[in-house]
Amino acid sequence: MTLFVTRHGETTLNQQRKFYGSLDVSIDEKGQQQAAELAEKLSSQPLDIIIRSDTTRTQETAQRIIDDHPNATVYVNGDLNEKGFGDWEGLDADEIEAQDPVTWAQWIEKPFDVTPNGAESFATFSNRVLRAVKAYQAILASDANVLIVAHLGTLRVIHQFWVPGTVFWNLDFKAGHYSTYRPDKQGKMIVQALNQ
Repeated sequence: MTLFVTRHGETTLNQQRKFYGSLDVSIDEKGQQQAAELAEKLSSQPLDIIIRSDTTRTQETAQRIIDDHPNATVYVNGDLNEKGFGDWEGLDADEIEAQDPVTWAQWIEKPFDVTPNGAESFATFSNRVLRAVKAYQAILASDANVLIVAHLGTLRVIHQFWVPGTVFWNLDFKAGHYSTYRPDKQGKMIVQALNQ
């Protein structure tokens, strides 16, 4: 089995550096270009299964790949969605700091322990992402070639699970690129390449 993972294409809110984990938005013009580049890179790669989060931006990113692989089985799983940020959704860092300076300072100090108002805790987010991974354990242990189309935070959690000791913030999954993992003889997922 070979597992490919990729991040959705860029959105306008990415350009504006907004927090928008649970907002359902479309990819922008650059994101569409990234999706086309990604589809081209994967066009000659056999894919048996395509798994994406339950968001418009991953659907739009995955669609060209799905079109190129009409025999692939497609799964949509909301447990792979990005972390929700509650009252901070749609705001950039300066706007958040102006509106909620105390929580912002606390979050900067301990981002995995502090949860903004109305937001999903990091522990809850991480647990649901890993629940999704475990739900596909049989697929990941098979001979199938699998593609996951998700979000930066989601892919960071998955990578950390497979590669303990990785620093969460140091992981950068680039839009328009894919990363490759393969299991070793013990079934442990090994990184083959990042951001191809």
